[in-house]
Amino acid sequence: MSDDKIKAKLIVTDTGPLITLAVGEALDYLLYPDVPVYIPDAVLHEATIKNKALGAESILAWVQAHTDDVHMVATQAYADFNTMRDLSPTHRERDLGERAAIETIRYVIKLEPDERAVLITEDDWTLRGPYIIAPGNRERVIPITTYDFLTGLEKVGRINSTNEVYRRIESAGRDASRSSTLDIQDDHAREAVTAC
Repeated sequence: MSDDKIKAKLIVTDTGPLITLAVGEALDYLLYPDVPVYIPDAVLHEATIKNKALGAESILAWVQAHTDDVHMVATQAYADFNTMRDLSPTHRERDLGERAAIETIRYVIKLEPDERAVLITEDDWTLRGPYIIAPGNRERVIPITTYDFLTGLEKVGRINSTNEVYRRIESAGRDASRSSTLDIQDDHAREAVTAC
């Protein structure tokens, strides 16, 4: 990353971006900003637990191929789930990935004073709750959608066409969201995302 870019971490907060980018043959796009990528353990689990699920094999292969740049974040939420699953193999929990993501955002990932976190989700509703981002981090933690991410890459010339990516995604059988959250954020947030 060059010195003129904002220091940042990219956190994938739910399975949506992983699945969408996997079926669009675009997981490598997460590496284009040249910042570390973090995925909560439960989010990765939910995206890959069924190896025949859409995108699951591609996601696992991609994570394994990029261990220097893509980091799985260990969370207490997932550790507790595994403990319960050891006791009862059929144990299931609702919102496990979401709880692991919140734990990652609020307690696990530490930001340096000059660093930002860009949270990527499939649909911005998952990040709207005020409890997700700690009040002291609201200026430094920027939530975006998969669509925001792709259009940001297109705007700075890193990819040719967001629409082409979505054509591949839809051809693979996924109805991916095109919702945007950057449109309602201030110029400072939009510039920070573009600078990554």
